[in-house]
Amino acid sequence: MKKGKSENAFEGLMSRQDYLVVQANDLAKAFGNLKAFEHKLLDYCFSYVTKESNVTDTFLVTTKEVLKHFGLNASGYNYERVARGFKALNENTALYFAIEKNGKKGIRMGQLFSMIEFMENGEVSFKFSEFAAPYVFALRSQFFSFKLAELAQIKSKYAIILMKLWEANRFKNQRVTTIQGDLDDWQDWFLGEERRMPPAIFARNCLKVGAEELEKKLGVDVYLNVVKNGRKVIGYEMQITDNRQPTTAEVIQHATENSHQTDIYDFLD
Repeated sequence: MKKGKSENAFEGLMSRQDYLVVQANDLAKAFGNLKAFEHKLLDYCFSYVTKESNVTDTFLVTTKEVLKHFGLNASGYNYERVARGFKALNENTALYFAIEKNGKKGIRMGQLFSMIEFMENGEVSFKFSEFAAPYVFALRSQFFSFKLAELAQIKSKYAIILMKLWEANRFKNQRVTTIQGDLDDWQDWFLGEERRMPPAIFARNCLKVGAEELEKKLGVDVYLNVVKNGRKVIGYEMQITDNRQPTTAEVIQHATENSHQTDIYDFLD
């Protein structure tokens, strides 16, 4: 029985599990408002960026490919789930950066995607915005990376976010990484700017959930230090010790040597 071209393309999908997702560090802290499925869908989109990619490129995927990547059957419900996921990425990936012009401070606002098209046959086209391109295509020497297959085993939103924060704060091949921030920083990273929780509930429902999943699935050790001013919680300091073989540092080294990333400035010179 002969297979169609699209089916043959789907068979090659599993090789994407070894693709490296490469993002600028700032993106690790940008989307605390996304759900776990949306985070994974976003990272799947990032994985299409290669060293040959251009800032003007439009990327094409199919819903069947996405479903196969996530191990979901091709039901109407799951097609709708993917469609809702892309809709959420379009609506909830605004970016805000502090800027300064002529001695005056300001905020630059933009969107991660310039467009996303979802067709009735399940084809999805997307294009990253010119505003976000430097962060998607990675700034020089400021990126973090992990394999899609490594990400796929992580289930909770909070573990995914913590994994990204860990890699964004990790320096070269260090085994122990420290992540620091005040209470608002941590809640922005995990919840987005619109949601807030009492510190005790946030630590239990977000930080503990994320840390325990990374410990269980990646074999790391996580230590959380609660920073207080008197009895008031004002921040957290988290220490993550990588016990894995091979380490993420080796993955990052591999990404440098066989880079899937490119630099936005290569296209703007």
